[in-house]
Amino acid sequence: MLLGFQAAAAGQETAWLSDQQAREVAEAAIHVVYPRPCYSTYRQENLESFVVSLRRNPLVGNRINNSVYFYKVASDSCDYVVEKDGKSVLITQISTDCCEYGIVAVDRVANKSYWFAGEKRAEIFKEFARDEQVHPDSGEPTLFIAMYRELVWGESSRNEITSLTQLRELAQQNFQSAYSPYERDNAWEKRFERWWQQFRARMPQLKLETNYEPTGEGTKVRGYAFNGFELTIPRSDPPPKGTPKLYQWTLLVKPEGTIERLPSKVVYSAR
Repeated sequence: MLLGFQAAAAGQETAWLSDQQAREVAEAAIHVVYPRPCYSTYRQENLESFVVSLRRNPLVGNRINNSVYFYKVASDSCDYVVEKDGKSVLITQISTDCCEYGIVAVDRVANKSYWFAGEKRAEIFKEFARDEQVHPDSGEPTLFIAMYRELVWGESSRNEITSLTQLRELAQQNFQSAYSPYERDNAWEKRFERWWQQFRARMPQLKLETNYEPTGEGTKVRGYAFNGFELTIPRSDPPPKGTPKLYQWTLLVKPEGTIERLPSKVVYSAR
């Protein structure tokens, strides 16, 4: 990797994969597990800016060290070529029910991919942070935690609730899907309003905000998240399974950049 950086700094731009080449590396990582004739790849530039901001070496020579590209990979719409009767034929693949494979990061210097999927996403993130020299940004590692949630938890908005409005919207959507699937009636409304009123009566002073606590081991980050009824596709008839709950998660961010998930605390739980 060092040699690649030195070559790039010396002006040999070919040492870095192009966008198209990086997309092919991302697709190859998926193809090993889910072989398809082609894939759709969507750049996730917001994640790329996180990496640059958190790197120990944000510059390489006189250029920004943006050697990592992120892609969301899917099989929704793409083109590929096949040979028919000795001729090349363009085939367009369009799918409305398959498949999203998650986020793949590609190091354009090392020609290495990191597919954030499955049960080992936390380990993949640890390897990625070490290889790319990505470290917590401060005593309040806001960007670092945001990137961790995106890559390891999948959807940060569902795993960091910072307002009552956000919580109400998530709970409301969940109750509607559970008790009135496919918007067939309004049976969910009374059930949700009762749950919400009981929650507000039990937690009138609750402040939904992420906080940071420096410790001897690192920084403890605490935030709130919501888990609703367990939903199925297609939606089954009520009663739905599970119990909606608001809980507080805790992460320990260590100085070297590793993250340990500590036990969560249930704040409110009721049907």
